[in-house]
Amino acid sequence: MEYPPNYGHVTFDRMRLFPDRIFQIDAATGEEESYGSVLNRSIRLAQALRAFGLSPGDVVAISGRNHIDICIPFFAALFNGLPIVGIDTFYKYDEVRAHFERSKPKIIFCQNELCDTFATAAASLSLDIKFVTFDEGDNAMSKFLQMYQTSEPTEIFKVAEYDIEEIFPFLVCTSGTTGKLKIVAIKNKPLLLKDAFYTKYSDKSRINKSLFLSPNHWMSFFFAPTLVVAVGGILLLTSKYNNFNYLNVLHVTDIIKKYRPECALFCMMQIPSILLEARKNEVDIDMTSLRLITIAGGKLFDTAHQEFKKLLADNCRILELYGQTETIGAIFNPSPLRSARSCGVPTDMHTVKLIDPDTGVEIKEANVIGELLVKGPCFSGYYNDPEETAKAFTEDGFYKSGDLLYRDKDNNYFFVDRLKASIKYRGTRIYPLQLEEVIREHPGVADVCVVGIDGPVELQKIVACIVKHKGSDVTAQEIKDLVASKLSENKKLWGGVLYVDKLPYTSTGKVLKGILEKMAMTAERE
Repeated sequence: MEYPPNYGHVTFDRMRLFPDRIFQIDAATGEEESYGSVLNRSIRLAQALRAFGLSPGDVVAISGRNHIDICIPFFAALFNGLPIVGIDTFYKYDEVRAHFERSKPKIIFCQNELCDTFATAAASLSLDIKFVTFDEGDNAMSKFLQMYQTSEPTEIFKVAEYDIEEIFPFLVCTSGTTGKLKIVAIKNKPLLLKDAFYTKYSDKSRINKSLFLSPNHWMSFFFAPTLVVAVGGILLLTSKYNNFNYLNVLHVTDIIKKYRPECALFCMMQIPSILLEARKNEVDIDMTSLRLITIAGGKLFDTAHQEFKKLLADNCRILELYGQTETIGAIFNPSPLRSARSCGVPTDMHTVKLIDPDTGVEIKEANVIGELLVKGPCFSGYYNDPEETAKAFTEDGFYKSGDLLYRDKDNNYFFVDRLKASIKYRGTRIYPLQLEEVIREHPGVADVCVVGIDGPVELQKIVACIVKHKGSDVTAQEIKDLVASKLSENKKLWGGVLYVDKLPYTSTGKVLKGILEKMAMTAERE
């Protein structure tokens, strides 16, 4: 039976176009590798995986630092029709076990130090998993290749064909701010549509090197290698860190200064760290090589946005993409020329609508906040989780985003907050991001998260959890007065101010509001 081309075919054909061109550079070590070498190594591993006995549909897991070997099992799995799933390298045993219970991988490529935890979790579930390590040792990838090498020349290798309606190329972890693991299952057709969408924003004449910082369980990890291949560019990565929360800002800015990439993806939470270093005036932060910056993972506040622009060249485009793992990233056409700070207008691929979160009635008017529903290229469901899948969609097939947005009269959409984050007070929904934006205006505030605590649902108290800048003596009363001077009576900080050393984040850059709510309930507030 003949099947239509899959994402593996598309990526394979693109890689063959540039055999002598540099594909990737590890900025931590200076190692470089060409497209031809990466393709050859990926084919050899794909052949070995077939000899090992894997067939389309068997899950391959990847967990490691962003070194020049990390993409090899990624491409090999893609060429073989093996669903790829990432595992956070900072997961503890219980998290690993929950992941395996859902993903059920047949083989895992990881660092040596992760093997014991992974093996213990696999044994507890009676899963027969093959472990292959990027480091040297008994389970080294080099030894796996030797054991399962074939006599077939790499030149005659064929990408696997399979039913693209049955097998998912990508399985991407998501947990939002709840901490509950779900694995987003994505088919080939929406991937190919999103590939075309993202590629059109990458001007081949302007973009050569792309800075790649995403850990291997993020959506961007799955798209970065394939989109760089699409434009024949260079993937600039670093093996020095393997978790976005632990990236050293000076290391990142040094990479930008030395290698001068034209494109970079930043998580929203990393921008304040860059700005903090810039304010110190102790180092020369040169980011003027960048021509395109995409920011994901949340809304960048106006003050931070304006300050960040000062570090960049005048012709650098900043695109704040709105999307989720479930929507395979962006669902709006972003443009810096549209209404300031908007998400953009819906793409031709998507049908979107807003509904009243309390009544479910569709909102037709402009400038009215509602929950965003999306239909178009997106995920098929949560892998091995029919219950959560059923909750995610309406009866007529719209994905329920759980995000609150509004649109203006020109059909520009604006992100407001997560529906679950909104605070009910006397029949009114209070949106924490609105308060956080005001509080961030204070020069003594380094970070802030607003939560609701206590009382019945309609009488939640608003608490501001604040991280001070080093040396700041900002008082709780100053913060309360600032909010009271800018916002209406029902948005006052009735629950007070809680000072914390740092905000708790997930490994995907989301604030763990549940932890802060518990802290705010028991800690002394001012």
